[in-house]
Amino acid sequence: MNRLASMLLLAVAMLGCASGGTARSVALGQPFTLQPGERVSLPGDASLRYLTIANDSRCPPDAQCIRAGDADVLFEFTPAGGTTGRITLNTERMTSASIGAWQLQLVTLEQGDAPRATVRVDEAR
Repeated sequence: MNRLASMLLLAVAMLGCASGGTARSVALGQPFTLQPGERVSLPGDASLRYLTIANDSRCPPDAQCIRAGDADVLFEFTPAGGTTGRITLNTERMTSASIGAWQLQLVTLEQGDAPRATVRVDEAR
């Protein structure tokens, strides 16, 4: 039984390593798409993670709505050697925010249960 338990723990550890690999790097000024929970590397050892959406009142496709609606998109930004902070962008009211030396811009947000978000990170002006 101890051997079986050891093998299971090893398998779980290996899966964790495989799924927790390094985040892909993204180029400044180029749009990129994130799945919920996905993290990307930014220049200078900073990272950005797309957490989830909240308060999604957007009109579903193929429906007639009085109002188009909007959604809050939650991100987590971690500067190199710094403290992680949360950023909330909105599809209508606040589509960009400052993150360290950059500006995070929400380009599009798909519909659905786990919508992909397309964003762009630019040099701050």
